[in-house]
Amino acid sequence: MKVDSPNLQRFEPVLRKVVTILLYVWQLPQNLAGLLLVAVLRPEQSYDYEGSRIYYASRMRGGISLGRYIVIRDVMKDYTGAVEQHELGHAKQSRILGWFYLFVIGIPSLLWAAWWNESRNRDYYSFYTERWADHLGGVNRC
Repeated sequence: MKVDSPNLQRFEPVLRKVVTILLYVWQLPQNLAGLLLVAVLRPEQSYDYEGSRIYYASRMRGGISLGRYIVIRDVMKDYTGAVEQHELGHAKQSRILGWFYLFVIGIPSLLWAAWWNESRNRDYYSFYTERWADHLGGVNRC
């Protein structure tokens, strides 16, 4: 039996919506936290990229990825794009881990960011959560 491709194309928009909804539910805890953060910070700029919404906020300290919501300090947008790519790596971790993301990546990453400082003689991106995010985001820190 031959599949008629015009008929399949007709269903593509519906399938995309179904996948989007399922992905949102798969990441629901971090998506809700991301929505709350965006509501509190009221970012000045935003755009969609690779299935995520990237926000720039002057009230943000650093960057964070919560589900499809990425919030980055506004002054960091002028860098090479490594910050965005790194946070997109975290967004990919969220898509992979779903409801486990906050326990496996989110909380350890927040604790690492709170504990780490330059005087500790250890690269911030050497921690497993950050190293994996760099890898998934295509960031090369040589």
